[in-house]
Amino acid sequence: MTPRERLRAKIAALQAKTAAAGCTEAEAMAAAAVAARLMAEHAFDQADIEMTEATAPDSSTRTTNRTTWRDKVSGAIALVTNCAWLIRTNDGDVLFVGREPGPDIAAYLRDVCFRAVERALREFKETPFYQRRRKLSTRRQAAADFVEGMVLRLTVRLLELFRSVRDDDARAAAKQALAKRAGTTVSITMKERKERYSAAGGAGWRAGADVGLHHGVAGTAAPKQIGSGS
Repeated sequence: MTPRERLRAKIAALQAKTAAAGCTEAEAMAAAAVAARLMAEHAFDQADIEMTEATAPDSSTRTTNRTTWRDKVSGAIALVTNCAWLIRTNDGDVLFVGREPGPDIAAYLRDVCFRAVERALREFKETPFYQRRRKLSTRRQAAADFVEGMVLRLTVRLLELFRSVRDDDARAAAKQALAKRAGTTVSITMKERKERYSAAGGAGWRAGADVGLHHGVAGTAAPKQIGSGS
């Protein structure tokens, strides 16, 4: 944790000291005064304090700016959890920023989806359809079409699952917070692929329907508003 992150956590802890949390009125007022002073001295605003973050490991080898299926999944998850996200190649991870509990849910869902795609792809490579492809290039194309179909189905399911908690204002605030924390970043464009093997894509679509997706880390019901601050 960086010094600025520690300071942000300290301010958040001070703001949590309220009479409702068991503090006396004097203690709550004193904590609020210290929090306000620290925010003024270190150029924090309330939106910055409210933002949380979570990371997920990313060991992808990146030699070009082309997007991968992992990027598409991460982008879809960030969208539905009202988060902004960033690939940090130097740190070997992906950072999700947003209001609680969005980032933790995003990191959890990313892990679930990645493991599901990788497992399903291994199973697809054992099928007669894949085995009949004799060239390495055609096998790679079939595998890519399978994954594309599965990622598309997962994206559709995520959009439906989180439809009631999507909040454009919360996501805009998350993007602003990420910009403050990360500075200059390079945007990536999610490019569509041209499918060659529709049968492989269809198999991936069907595989995407079998993945167990839930709103939260423990599979609990969806919060009324992820990232709304309420």
